[in-house]
Amino acid sequence: MTSEKVNLEEMAKHAVSQWFQELQDRGINPLPSMSLEEVTINAVSSLLDSLTKPNWREAAIANLRILRFLADQLNLPLEQSLEVFLRLRRHIIRTLAILLNDVADAYERVDTVWEEGILRLTTRKQTKAKVALDLTQRKYYTLFEQASDAFFLIRMDDIGTIVEVNPAASKLTGYSLEELQGMSAISLAPLEEMGKYRDALQELREKGQVRRVGIGLKRKDSLTIVVDINATTMNLGGIEHAICIARDITEQQRLQQRLEIVVKERTKELAESLHRETRRAAQMDVLSQIAAKALEAENEDSIYQAAVESLQVLKEHVPLYNVAIFAYDKSKQELVLKACEGAYKNAWSPNYRQSVNVGLLGLAVRTGKPLIVNDVTKHPDYFQATPEEKVTKSELVVPIKIHGENAGALDLQSDRKNAFDEQDLQMAQAIADQVAHALEAISHFNRVRMLQELNEQIVEHLPYAVALLDEEGQIIVSNERFCREICRSSKEELIGKHWREVIPPELEQSIFSHQSISLGKALSTAVQSLQDFFFPEVPYGNIWLDIRIIPISSDQQKRVMLHIRDASLRVRRIYQLETIMAIAQAMESTYEIKRLLHAILTAATAGPGLGFNRAILLLVDKTAKSLKTAMAVGPLTTEEAYATWARLAAERKNLWDFIREYPGDEEINRTPLMEYVRDLTVPLDGKNLLALCLSRHEPFRIPNPSAEPRLPEPLRSLLGNSEAICVPLVVQEEALGVIIADNAFSRHSITDESERLLRLFAASASVALRNAQLITELKESLEREQEMRERLIHSERLATIGELATKIAHDLRSPLVTIGGYARQLQRFPHDTQRVNRNIQIIVEEVEKLERQLRDILDFATPKQPILNKVNLNEFILRLAEIQKPSIEAAGVDMQVEVTKESLIVMIDELQMERVLLNLWRNAVEAMPEGGTLTTKVWSEGEFAKISVEDTGVGIKPEELPKIFKPFHTTKSNGSGLGLAICKKIIDEHRGQIEVSSVFGEGTTFIISLPKAKQ
Repeated sequence: MTSEKVNLEEMAKHAVSQWFQELQDRGINPLPSMSLEEVTINAVSSLLDSLTKPNWREAAIANLRILRFLADQLNLPLEQSLEVFLRLRRHIIRTLAILLNDVADAYERVDTVWEEGILRLTTRKQTKAKVALDLTQRKYYTLFEQASDAFFLIRMDDIGTIVEVNPAASKLTGYSLEELQGMSAISLAPLEEMGKYRDALQELREKGQVRRVGIGLKRKDSLTIVVDINATTMNLGGIEHAICIARDITEQQRLQQRLEIVVKERTKELAESLHRETRRAAQMDVLSQIAAKALEAENEDSIYQAAVESLQVLKEHVPLYNVAIFAYDKSKQELVLKACEGAYKNAWSPNYRQSVNVGLLGLAVRTGKPLIVNDVTKHPDYFQATPEEKVTKSELVVPIKIHGENAGALDLQSDRKNAFDEQDLQMAQAIADQVAHALEAISHFNRVRMLQELNEQIVEHLPYAVALLDEEGQIIVSNERFCREICRSSKEELIGKHWREVIPPELEQSIFSHQSISLGKALSTAVQSLQDFFFPEVPYGNIWLDIRIIPISSDQQKRVMLHIRDASLRVRRIYQLETIMAIAQAMESTYEIKRLLHAILTAATAGPGLGFNRAILLLVDKTAKSLKTAMAVGPLTTEEAYATWARLAAERKNLWDFIREYPGDEEINRTPLMEYVRDLTVPLDGKNLLALCLSRHEPFRIPNPSAEPRLPEPLRSLLGNSEAICVPLVVQEEALGVIIADNAFSRHSITDESERLLRLFAASASVALRNAQLITELKESLEREQEMRERLIHSERLATIGELATKIAHDLRSPLVTIGGYARQLQRFPHDTQRVNRNIQIIVEEVEKLERQLRDILDFATPKQPILNKVNLNEFILRLAEIQKPSIEAAGVDMQVEVTKESLIVMIDELQMERVLLNLWRNAVEAMPEGGTLTTKVWSEGEFAKISVEDTGVGIKPEELPKIFKPFHTTKSNGSGLGLAICKKIIDEHRGQIEVSSVFGEGTTFIISLPKAKQ
């Protein structure tokens, strides 16, 4: 089914295409658009489909509507529409005959449909034409009846019979409509203008149209009015007629006559003022010329000359004989001639000078007021400088003032008396003011130009790139550095362009990557908010840039200055210093020599400090008397080099980063460069360049390694023809090895500075190597010392165990002997109650003594780990003192406690710390058998909380003080010697300290230091 539909559409498209081609061949273009062509194809396709159906008569009805729609869209006359659709009919019959396989049946079906369609189309067109005709007729009659002009329809006979008129014609002539119909048009003419009417009627017959302006027309009331008449012939029913339109212009003529009278009066007034205005115009022309020339003038002399030349225009209106401008030389009190045009141009020398104290010129300059002298012979101050000036009869002098100061004078002279009036004075004053403004403008312009040239020179010779952008981001000014080094374009290519068109994208991307703000955002913010931006050390290629954005705002406009400075030298200097400092610090903090050496070589090759491409470290093998490769850092190929540089420039790593990111020995050994030189061995003889460098303790530059016979073949092949350098590693005259570095890929020359820095790096590497050797020796010594210490500790432990056993045996023997003696008495005298009770009491006391001694021994031997909690030390001491104070004072001791006002929080085990304080207090009370004062103080000192326990007892002998915290040392007859040893152990486990000071016979002080708890 789908295939049949496609075939039907193709056939319809073919039929329509042939129809269009036929119409175009006949010059008929019915298609205003391609959309109408698609509608036609669809309509024909649907019509063909409906005509092939069994109920084709009913099915084709809908397509008749589409045909009528197409007829309307073609917008052709009825006859042409019929012709177009009859031509389409033939193509549809051919196509349908193919579909039905029956030509006769196809003719019958299409004729049936087509006759009905054509009939409806004809009927529709006729109806439409009739409606249009009726509408046109109504419009015409409405226009005819309501027109304000008079319409006359005249038959073109001998007398011009009036056939039809409108109401406006009746109003114009005073006759009724019925009276006018049948009248002769010539009868409306006044007697004196009858001939004009007949001539007009004859011209209308000959030319078909006529126009008469201002012709008379006689009304019914015998009044004559003036009308404009337009007439055009037309054929109505085979009879020639003319339509005449008449307009009453009587009032218009009356107004015109009045206007002519007013015009005559105004013409006389204008004629009187014409001379004044012409003269004024000439004066304004002079002013405009001076102003125009002032814009082009380059110096003051050109302004003076332009002014006097422009004044020559006034000769037609003012009797000027000579025009001159003088400048006032205040220092010499003279007037200096600057420009002259007229009769005295040759009489006055170009450098003519006149004292300011003589003449009308001097008077005007001295007083600062203009002068009009229309008869110079009668003025006492008139001064005739040359014989030629005797011709002068009138003189007009106007001072030229700049900011109120006299700068010169304008001098106008005439050979006639009474030549100047007040208007001339105003004109001369305006010219003098114009000259003053021009002189001031020239002065300002010269200063501005000087400043501009100075600014341009400053900008151009600045040691950094500068560009000035307008509010839209277009470049207004830039220096050569900005064009050449940043944008890599000429200044002519940059000026007027938007910054996005010239700033390299990689620079813009680098700014955004390192500053988290785009260049465009920074520039727009600078314009809108007047905010500065500074982007330090932005990487760009192999350099670093400091970029500053500075807004510049005035009342009229906003500008942004883009300031770019090459910071590469500073970055390299800082990197070099940081690297050298980092090497020194790293040698103190890391003892992995390979990690440190790899970081040093990487910093020398990959960082901005030196920028060498590759570095190889060879160390001395004293046994083999040769140099062997210890480490090699750098790329082996150009591709690897550029990839590494791009990554490191973006990451901006320092030496500590290289130390932390040490890939390990195995990874280093697998790098292409290390694999290439891993087995390189260079004998330490005088023939080898590396050995010579090491023996002389000085670096060697190798201009062309490939042509250096003293280098081993692997190195010659590796280094190629790029410049290389060999630097020795020497510490205190001891040769350790060499470093070989080159710039095989960047092709940069090795400068004295890079050599000096490489020597510093080599010196650091030498010290690092030497330190590694010393550390190795130190480690071996420490290992031996540690072994001896462990043996000593083992011996001390054995001695302590022996001492402990002896002490235990001694301390237990006496109580056990006592217990045994009294126990045997119990056996002998079991019934002696008094003796039994006494003996049992003594046995119990001795057993308690044994228990106490054993407990001290166990506490010392197996101490408990402290359970630490946050404790307010002040509250803890006060609480413990309040409990112990009664028993202490019962022994005759005055107990005093002093705590700090601030809260002291420490991490302690309260039970263990309580035991420490109770032991110290008990010892203090025992040291004061006759009574005394026990003082406990708490205070803060730095990061520690301090506790002191001070007594006024018997004190401790100096020789006993060093032994006081040793186990089993006691000065008491019944003491175990473990109390203070246990106290010290508890304090040590709290990460604190306990100290003692004593004066024998005066008292003892114990001071405990405990770390404060972190907040």
